[in-house]
Amino acid sequence: MDSVAIVMSAAGGLALFLYGLRLLSSALKRAIGEKMRALLERLTGKAYRGVIVGAVTSGILQSSSMTMVLLIGLLNAGALKLSQGIGVMLGSEIGTTLTAQIIAFKIGHYYLPIITIGFLMSEIFRGKKAGDVGRIVLGFGLLFLGMGILSGGLKGLAQSAAVLGLLESCGSNILLGVLVGAVVTAIIQSSSAMTALVIALGAAGVLTLPAAIALTLGANIGTTITAQIASIGSSVSSRRLAMAQLLVNVLGVAVFLPFVSWFARMMALTSASLPRQIANAHTVFNVAVTLALIPCVGTLVWLVERIVRGREATATAAPQFLADEFLSTPSVALSQARHELLRMADMADSMIGACHTGVMERSRSTIDEVFETEEAVDGLKRAIEDYLDRIHGDSLSEKEERRLHVLHHVTGDIERVGDQAVNIAQRGLLLLRDENNLSETARSDLNDLFEKTMALYRRSIESLREEDRDLARQALGLEEDVDRLEREYKTNHVIRLERGDCNSAAGILYVEILHNLERMGDHAVNIAGDVLHAI
Repeated sequence: MDSVAIVMSAAGGLALFLYGLRLLSSALKRAIGEKMRALLERLTGKAYRGVIVGAVTSGILQSSSMTMVLLIGLLNAGALKLSQGIGVMLGSEIGTTLTAQIIAFKIGHYYLPIITIGFLMSEIFRGKKAGDVGRIVLGFGLLFLGMGILSGGLKGLAQSAAVLGLLESCGSNILLGVLVGAVVTAIIQSSSAMTALVIALGAAGVLTLPAAIALTLGANIGTTITAQIASIGSSVSSRRLAMAQLLVNVLGVAVFLPFVSWFARMMALTSASLPRQIANAHTVFNVAVTLALIPCVGTLVWLVERIVRGREATATAAPQFLADEFLSTPSVALSQARHELLRMADMADSMIGACHTGVMERSRSTIDEVFETEEAVDGLKRAIEDYLDRIHGDSLSEKEERRLHVLHHVTGDIERVGDQAVNIAQRGLLLLRDENNLSETARSDLNDLFEKTMALYRRSIESLREEDRDLARQALGLEEDVDRLEREYKTNHVIRLERGDCNSAAGILYVEILHNLERMGDHAVNIAGDVLHAI
C-alpha cells in the first residue's frame, strides 16, 4: 500500500470514527440528557458522589474534555463549588475510558447490519424515543466501521522503517511516547480520538503494548489543553479547576512512568487481544489515579488556591448561567437558561417589593432601586431570549421542548412585570415630588392590592420553579381577587372624590398604580397558565 493510500484510508477511517462518536454522543444526550441535567443539579459536596456524576456524564458525552467545559461554565455561574468541580473532574477521567472499551470489541463484519438496523430505526421512528435509540445504534455501527477502515489503513505503516522506528522508540523511551501522545492529543483536542488511533495501531500490529501505554498516558496530559483554553478569561475557580486537572494528570503519569514495563506485563495478562490490553491499561490507570485522589480533594483545593491566586469577582447583573459551553449539550443549556430566568424573576419580585415600600413609606431611595434593577432585567431578557434561540431543539426530549417553549413565553411576561413596576415607581416619584398625599383609606386599599399582587406573582413563579400544576392553579385563583379588588377600589375612589376626601391629582396617580398592579397580575397569570398547560 503506497503512502497516499495509507493516509487516505487512515484519514477517512478516523473521520468516520469521529462522526460516529459525535452521532452517538448526540443521540445519548437527547435520550438521557434530562437525567444528566438532574445529576448535575443535584450534585452535593461529597467527593465520591461527584466522581460518580463525573463518570456518568463523561460516559454520556463520550468526552472528558466536554465535561470539563461544562464544569467551567457551572463554576463561572456560581452553581458549583471548586471542591465539587474537582470531584466531578476526577470521575470524568473514568467515564472517558468507556470509549476505549467500546472500540476494543472485535465486531468484524457485524457493523454492517448494526448500521442498517440503526439507520432504519432512526428514519422510521424519527422524532420519537425509538428514533433516538436507532441513532445510538447507528453511531455504534459507524464507530466500528471507522475503526475497521482506520486499522486496515494503518497496517501499511509496517512497511515504513521511519514510522516503525518512531513507534519502537515510544516503547523503549517511555518519556518520548508520553510527549508524542500529549502533543498529538493537544493538537486534535480529543483523547478519545487519540486512544482510538492507538488501539487501531495496535490492531494493525505496528505498536507494542508499552508504546501504546506511553501514548495513552500522554493523551491524558494532552486532553487538559481544552480546559486550559476554556478557562482563559473565566472566573478564578474555573482557572483553578483547569489547573487541578493538569496537576492530576501530570502527577498521575509521573508516578506511573517508572512502572510502565511492569504495568504492561500485568495488562498483557488481562486479554490475548492487544487492543483490549490497551483499553484495559487506559481504564486501570484512570481508575487507580481517581481512587487514589478522592480522599485528597481538600488538599487539591488548597494547592490550586495557592498556585492560581486571586479573589472571585462580586456578582453583577450580567448573566451568570448562560455560558456558551453549555450549548453543545442542549438539555444542560436549557437548565442553565431556566436558572437565569428564575434569577431574573427574583429581580422583578424585588422591583415590586421596592415599589410597595417606596410608595407606602414615601422613600425616594427605595423607589430609585426599581430603576436600577430595570436595566438588569431588560439586559437579562435580551440575553435569555438570544440564548434560548441558540438551543438546538432537535437534541431535546419532548418534555424539554415544551419547557423551552414555556421559557420563551415567560421571559417576556417577567420583563413586562418589571415594566409595570417602573410605571408604578414613576407615579410614586410624582406622589413624592408634588407632596400629593393619599387618604388613609386609599393607602390601606393600595397596600392590600400590593400584597395580593405580590402573592399572585410569587405563587406563579414558585409554580414555574417547582413545575407544580397545583401551585399554578392557586395562582389562577388569586387573579380573581386582584381583578375584583382593583374594580372595587376604583369605585371606592370615585366615591371619595365626590365627597372631597381625596386629592384629585393624587387620585389620578392612585388609579394608575391600581391599573399597573392589575396588569402585573395578568402577566403573572400568563406564567401560571404556561406552567399549567405546557409543563
